[in-house]
Amino acid sequence: MGVNIEFLAGNILKSMNSEEKIDYVLSNVRKDTIIVLEDALTPIEEKQLITQTMKSVSVKFTGIEVCTIGREQNDLKNQLVKILGGKASGLTIVGPSSIVKKIKRDPDKIRLLAGK
Repeated sequence: MGVNIEFLAGNILKSMNSEEKIDYVLSNVRKDTIIVLEDALTPIEEKQLITQTMKSVSVKFTGIEVCTIGREQNDLKNQLVKILGGKASGLTIVGPSSIVKKIKRDPDKIRLLAGK
């Protein structure tokens, strides 16, 4: 049996508020889907995602694995890129603990081992 991976474009995320992003991610991860977000979740959104996940952990849903790289920094360079209409954000991967066997983050890459 294969592993479902969904890639979510940044323009879709921009149309959602934090609560909608978290609900979307969590509802799909509960369906055994690994979600790849083109724009990184903020630290506050990650915290909210983990909090919501902990409230719904059960025998059937054992939790999530989250990894982010290249998170936006609030420095002058990134502010200028935003002003000029560019994007300077990173990437977040969220998957169910039952499928994500190993996740390793280096500064510029994520290695993920998944399987059922």
